[in-house]
Amino acid sequence: DYKANLVLIQIKTSEGWIKLYEGNKAEALTLMNDAADMEDSTEKHPVTPGEVIPARELLGDMYLEIGEPVKALEAYQADLRRHPNRFNGLYGAGLAAEKSDNIKGAIHYYSQLLSIASNSSRPELILVKYFLKFNT
Repeated sequence: DYKANLVLIQIKTSEGWIKLYEGNKAEALTLMNDAADMEDSTEKHPVTPGEVIPARELLGDMYLEIGEPVKALEAYQADLRRHPNRFNGLYGAGLAAEKSDNIKGAIHYYSQLLSIASNSSRPELILVKYFLKFNT
């Protein structure tokens, strides 16, 4: 049941993105919220790896994609409570805060991201460093 549930979560997230690209935003968000809620109610088995990309993080990505950064930030914040210090979660939260004109929040998440990934060469960090240079 546990493994089947994990697969179902991945199927729902995939279907959500497919629906979004087909132009059905409402159904896409329903599928993504369902997947995120399912994942939130699933306890991680002690000997399994974590999610490749958590469903709630993907929900945040979807909200950014459709231009709803305030909802995206809420999704990323919920994800970071369960999956702290994930690069994509912190970057997404910072970007969502920035796009919501929440400069203080963007500084918080971007600074946290730099503290865990300062040696990384990921291109997102160029934007993060630029933002922080001009906003701190």
